[in-house]
Amino acid sequence: MKFIIIFCLLVSLNCLNIPNYFKGIDNARGNERQYNRTKFNRYNITKNKNQWIPIVDDIEEEEIGDQSDQGEAKPVIYLYPEEPMNISVQLNFEKRIFTTIYPKFNGKNTWNVHAEPNGDIIIKGRKYPYLFWEARSYAKQDLNEGFIVKDSDAENFLEEKLSFLGLNDKEKTDFITFWLPVLLRNKLSLCSFQGQNYHNTMKLNITPKPDSLIRIFLSIKKLDFPINIKEQKLKRVERKGFTVVEWGGSDIKN
Repeated sequence: MKFIIIFCLLVSLNCLNIPNYFKGIDNARGNERQYNRTKFNRYNITKNKNQWIPIVDDIEEEEIGDQSDQGEAKPVIYLYPEEPMNISVQLNFEKRIFTTIYPKFNGKNTWNVHAEPNGDIIIKGRKYPYLFWEARSYAKQDLNEGFIVKDSDAENFLEEKLSFLGLNDKEKTDFITFWLPVLLRNKLSLCSFQGQNYHNTMKLNITPKPDSLIRIFLSIKKLDFPINIKEQKLKRVERKGFTVVEWGGSDIKN
């Protein structure tokens, strides 16, 4: 009698297609895992591997986030010749995708401009205070040294470091009004000025060659808690003769 009852139950389950139901769940989960891995493998192939987050085969795509929002934000270039002159400024960057250029290039990745000693930049009769560019980048940034900055200290930090690095009052104001909101929003940030690493990967060709070239690029990484890091030693460039100043930064999201 028991055998008959068990046999009837098995027949009923098979009729209801219960085994295939569970098999379908397993297949769906397997397909989802494969889909995530496929998307991650696509990410691994299409992005340069010199990034903040290591490439780990077992990690799923939603765990790594999207690094496409990383890039150079609002680098601007000021020109201060000793006398009025025509100047060529070329951005010679590898692995960069320009997202914004203003004013537009009038050469191959190049601005050909007329500049005045007071900093005015003239293109086709129009005056500009600086040259502006932004780009997407997948080049590695160096965060081995830097400064841990609280939001309450952010304004004084920027004022002190930018003065030491040689920015004048106008340039400091332009920099601080753009980047101070990021430090305030982060509450706690790791700040690292990119030096030779920036010069090597973000080549700037200027003709005629300036007597002084000041390039400041600040990488900012939001922190959830304080960390120990070697304090960065900054180098000051003396302003003399034909001077070119560039500043920009990167708000690192991941």
